[in-house]
Amino acid sequence: MSERVVIRGFRPEDIEAVYEVEGRSFPDAWSKNQLMSSYRSPQTYFLVAVLEGEVVGYVIGRAEQNLEDRLFFDSRKLGHVLNIAVSPELRRSGIGTRLMKSLEDLFRIEGVERVKLEVRASNLGAQRLYEELGYEKKKTALFYYGDEDGIIMEKRLG
Repeated sequence: MSERVVIRGFRPEDIEAVYEVEGRSFPDAWSKNQLMSSYRSPQTYFLVAVLEGEVVGYVIGRAEQNLEDRLFFDSRKLGHVLNIAVSPELRRSGIGTRLMKSLEDLFRIEGVERVKLEVRASNLGAQRLYEELGYEKKKTALFYYGDEDGIIMEKRLG
């Protein structure tokens, strides 16, 4: 299945399909304005997965300056996976893995050494995917999603 999927950059005409995948994936879905704002944001990568001409998934990530150590300026960049979703009926088909690996490749080109993401504590399927890709659970962010804790996961890019 995933071998028939093409990963490419988001185009503004993809917004309706991306918004549909988003709405079917999350109880607190991003608005079209939030999605388009991410697309326009500097150092942000917005990729879509296309199967037989249809957008069936996407990932948004940003390369950021590492501001976690406030005592010293850290010139290394940190990758941040902002959002990822795959159409519910196509989950566990390898599309999410392809999207994440494509984003990580772009991060490597950008000079990113470490990638982080947040995931709902109840989203065990996503956590398994990230662990299979080499992400490790670092800490719990209490009430990160308002109604639920978030798990912060990280991966070093080699």
